[in-house]
Order: sequence, then structure tokens, then C-alpha cells
Amino acid sequence: MPSYRSEGVATLLSSVSHGGEHAGTVQMLRRERVVQPDGSVTEVPVISGNALRGILRDHSAGLLWRALGEPELPLPVFHVLWSGGALAKAGAGHVITSQQLAELRRLVPHVSLFGAAGGGRIIEGKLLVGKLTPVCAETAHIMPPGALAGGERSIWEMLQVEEFSRRDDAKRPALTAAIAGGGVLEAGDGKPDGPAQQMRYGIETIAAGTRLHWWIGLRDVTGLEAETFRAALASWAADGAHLGGRSATGHGRLAISSDSWVSAAPALTAGSALPAGPEGHAAEHRDRILEALGWLG
Repeated sequence: MPSYRSEGVATLLSSVSHGGEHAGTVQMLRRERVVQPDGSVTEVPVISGNALRGILRDHSAGLLWRALGEPELPLPVFHVLWSGGALAKAGAGHVITSQQLAELRRLVPHVSLFGAAGGGRIIEGKLLVGKLTPVCAETAHIMPPGALAGGERSIWEMLQVEEFSRRDDAKRPALTAAIAGGGVLEAGDGKPDGPAQQMRYGIETIAAGTRLHWWIGLRDVTGLEAETFRAALASWAADGAHLGGRSATGHGRLAISSDSWVSAAPALTAGSALPAGPEGHAAEHRDRILEALGWLG
């Protein structure tokens, strides 16, 4: 079975937040240490591959669920599809056999791609997602030559703190009718009594226009698994290709291209397309798929 890899540079179309530690009311970006050519160490904000992998898993799970007719799923099966499930203690239940595992991978390419824990087993996924690392002066020495534009700026020029405030709508006279009892008004000022719920906070972000090095790999996949991944990627792109937190307010829009894939086997071919799998697989095998997913519960 062939393996594929796509690597390149994505561009942030809007600022991105990727939560790390808090400094007072400011949420800082997640950081990783990078050893510099002179031996010094600096911390650089890096978006974990797990963040993108989790988003793609959600889209793939949603596509599968809809293709199955949106059935009501047992909670363990729901967790398997959307979050990868959970491994129970040894001896706590049924352990799926090697034959069942092979059948599960064949019937449910989503599980085969993203992996899962359940049925007494940890199922390794075939999808590999690299970290999204800013192309900057502090990372230029670890970047492939094709990712560099020359004269990279320091990461510190690309960071900012965006400030937000949340007002206390309970203090708005026009909305007192929406509060049980109509709210209690303070004498003379026409505003509901009680402590204010307003707050001001900040979020550290990487600026729009920043370039991020990324890669994605598919290891020993069938045509159906490759097509399942392609569908998840297309669904994510159609939804706006957001990454990181606060996507509902426009953060983390990403311009990413994955049209050029390198096939590692059986022959090395640059720019090859992913194979297309059979359509309607989930609908055609609905009952069998649900039964196989039940083995992980």
C-alpha cells in the first residue's frame, strides 16, 4: 500500500491564538524551546500538530456520521469517532481480536486513519500531522530551504496582544425584561443592582501574514482511506480552514495548499494526486460499520 507526504508553507489570513499559559488576564501562546545556531535557547510559539489533527478528526467524524444517516450513537462510539475513545483497564471488558481489528480498519477508514482506543486496544492511526512552525529568524536554521524567503524577521515582530472586553448585559436597562423578576434597580440610576459581570482580557496572537511551515503524511493507506482523508481536508477548507482558538470571531484563518503529494511507494513520484476511493461506502455498509464500531465500546 502506498504512503504519501505533503509539505509546504501556509499563510495566516487572520491572527491565530493557540492557548498556553496565562499571565494575569492575558492568555499567552503555546511555546517551544528552539536551540539557536550559537547554542543559546529561545522560546518560539508553535502550533501543535495535534491541533490540526483534532480538527481534521472532527470533520471526518461528522462526514461519517452524516453518511450513516445521523444515527444516535452509544456514548463510547461517539467518543471513538470524535475524540479517539478511551482505553479501559485490563480485564474490564471484551478485547477485540486481530481479525476484528482488520475488519474494523477495512470498514471504518476514519478509525484506521485517526486511530482510537477501545475494545482493549490502542489502534495506531495512519495519519501523521507535523507542527506548524513560524518561518522566522529564530527557526530559519531548522527550515527546509524551500520554506525560506530570505531576510526572515524575528518572531517577536509577529506577536501581539489583542484586547477584548465583555460587557455586563444584565446592567442594560433595555434587557431587564429578560431577567426573572425584571431585575432589581438601584435607586436613582435606572440600572439593575448587583455586582458587574464586565471584564477585560487579552490574548496573545501571531499576526496575519505570518508564514508557517507544515507537513502531513499518510502511511500505508488504501484508496478508501486516502479518499476519507481528502474528504476531511476538503470539509475543513470549505468551513474556512480555521486553526486555533476563537475561530467564531474570525481568528486563525489559514491559506494552505495540499495539491502536490509525494508518493513514497511503490514508486517515488512528485506531484501525484491522491487516489479516489469508492463513493457511498458508509451508506452501503451502514449496519456492518455500526456493528464494528460497537466492538470498541
